Amino acid sequence: MTYAARQVLEDCKLTLQLLEDETDLQVWRIHWVAALALIRAVGHALHKVDGKKPAFTKEIRNAYQKWQSYPDDHEIFYRFINKERNNILKEYQFNLHPSEEVEVAVVLTATNPVTGKTVEIPQTFPIGENIYRPILDGYREGDDARDVYSDAINWWGTELKNIEIEA
Repeated sequence: MTYAARQVLEDCKLTLQLLEDETDLQVWRIHWVAALALIRAVGHALHKVDGKKPAFTKEIRNAYQKWQSYPDDHEIFYRFINKERNNILKEYQFNLHPSEEVEVAVVLTATNPVTGKTVEIPQTFPIGENIYRPILDGYREGDDARDVYSDAINWWGTELKNIEIEA
């Protein structure tokens, strides 16, 4: 079993819960930094610790080769896990909406019950209370950062399971 990588992955899951619950923006950002460091650390623990176990060495090497050979099939690794970790830890650049409140644009459609004529009414609504923390640019732009992070956790879970099955 890939114990080291799985231990980090469990910490990623706890960090996701912290991100879901936290409403203070500064504390949320600190959790986000930790989350991105941890999600990338899964791969480092896999390579550096679990990769030393003879039963897993070959399969981990094969997995990394597969990820490098087919980056389009592993976009979440290259365009999110690796890139966002680098943005945070190397430049302290956040690719997230910077405010506690995010305005969302919505177009309402109203129909006159007598004439049947419809009218579109553009509106913006503020969303606060940690409901929506969108990614600003690049991979999954506009999606809530926690949704993308959750998908990254799932991606690692699948990859670790595949390595364990092959070993």
